[in-house]
Amino acid sequence: MSDSETSEIVKLQELLLVRFEELGIGAKATNNLARQLAHIAVLGRRFGENTLPLFLSLRTEHAHALFELVNAMKRDLDELRDAIQDLEPDFPALIKAFIE
Repeated sequence: MSDSETSEIVKLQELLLVRFEELGIGAKATNNLARQLAHIAVLGRRFGENTLPLFLSLRTEHAHALFELVNAMKRDLDELRDAIQDLEPDFPALIKAFIE
């Protein structure tokens, strides 16, 4: 992850924490929610804006580069899956803020 992506995650976390406080979500859940949602947002944007367009633009003659890119895609998707799974235990707290 690049320094700019890390900075973006930190900024998003700060904004999310403020929003969660406004919604009255318990502090225990907010840190993980903010961290994982920010991570998912940045990873997803990178995948959609960089990885997929590169995959679509590489010519089939560049089989080795395509192979490397597909492996990178798998790692990115695994990282997204892990972030989503890490988010799941605390997500009900966000939903609960609107039910009560």
